[in-house]
Amino acid sequence: MFRRFVLACVVPIVLVMVGCVATKSEDPLSPTVAGPIPGVNITPPTIVQPSAGAKISVDQQPVVLMVNNAATSGVRPLTYVFEIAADVSFANKVFSRDGIQPGGTGQTSLRLPDSLATGRTYFWHARAEDGANTGSFSSTAAFDVFTPIVIGPPVPASPIDNAMADSAHPRFTFNNAPRSGPVGPIAYVIEVADSDSFGNKLAVWTVVERAGGQTALESPQDLPPIKQLFWHVRAFDPTTIGPWSVTQAFQTPAPIVLPPPPPPDVPNAGPAPGDAMSLGVAAVYNSPADIASWAVTSRITRIDMSPGAGVNVEFTTKGTWPDYTPPGWDGPLQYTVWAVVNVNGRWYTSGFIQMWRGRPSTGAPILSEFARNWAYDSRWGPMMGYQPRAGEQMGFFVSAGNARGVSGVTSRRERSNVVLVSLPGGDSGSFPFSLPPIMLPTLRSR
Repeated sequence: MFRRFVLACVVPIVLVMVGCVATKSEDPLSPTVAGPIPGVNITPPTIVQPSAGAKISVDQQPVVLMVNNAATSGVRPLTYVFEIAADVSFANKVFSRDGIQPGGTGQTSLRLPDSLATGRTYFWHARAEDGANTGSFSSTAAFDVFTPIVIGPPVPASPIDNAMADSAHPRFTFNNAPRSGPVGPIAYVIEVADSDSFGNKLAVWTVVERAGGQTALESPQDLPPIKQLFWHVRAFDPTTIGPWSVTQAFQTPAPIVLPPPPPPDVPNAGPAPGDAMSLGVAAVYNSPADIASWAVTSRITRIDMSPGAGVNVEFTTKGTWPDYTPPGWDGPLQYTVWAVVNVNGRWYTSGFIQMWRGRPSTGAPILSEFARNWAYDSRWGPMMGYQPRAGEQMGFFVSAGNARGVSGVTSRRERSNVVLVSLPGGDSGSFPFSLPPIMLPTLRSR
């Protein structure tokens, strides 16, 4: 009877133990299954976006991560882990999330909850797991988040609205283009054409942006006279080109016809009282063509040409001629300094610098750089780029108000006498860098 009792007790215990082992090993979907489960293989997902080398604009955030789903030989459902780091070794993770449920279309995606910092490179990868087995990470893809450069259109300011330009080489002025992002140095392209389609471009120029909100370029060439022309402008930096501005139309004026100089033996071509030469034989450029007939009401008394400075002209009406403000100028002018040069046996003259009350006369162009600082424009014809040499004679005189250009000149049509200066020699044989003060004798009017 004792033997039976022992067997009865032992058998139930053995049956209970066998039942427990069978429950864990035969139900792989149980949340408490021991893992990894032998024979289960989970493939790595493949990256869809952002792909390697992708560039993502900061305004396209938050970033969406997407992979093609992984495959498994097991029966347990998969979830995904996404990781983003600032380095390829993932030592500095900036985002990590697990337990991401797979998508039903063969792809799984996740939109990040926040935007990533711009101007940086990021690395990301993903893997699948089933709670018992873990798959390998996908390949790592690097992508950049950047702030895009946006350049807007400039706004033409002059000439606009089909207005008449003041000359055949107008000054094109426009408000600088708006911009955002990491913009580099800005420059502009100006196009001029004879139709608003710009099929026949007459000129294409490039100009570097100026500070102060506006940029301008004076036409380097004469445009066709008496025509309606069209222009537009756009900005660019080393990486980005902005859109064209609105197109503006303007008119070009009729050409200025200079009268031929009278022959030397014509009586009215003789010198005016006190003139050292006759202005009547000089061709006038970019200034009033009748300057020779202006009343001579002043006399030059001294001319200084100092190193590194320029021309200082003293004359009897200095400080007494009335101020004159030309149209479009911010302040008044009192007189204009003229130069008279002989190029290939022919005399030419032009008013090359305007002076206003209180301005030092030495602000005039440095004579040693005469051609670059004065005769730099096609408006001065044969004088453009001409560099007087030692031993030549050069004339100077002054006139009231503004006498530069052919429109908007002073209403006070008065000038000084013309004086001639013999330019001394130098070691280089070129235009001298300095000249001692020239004291001119008192001249009696005739």
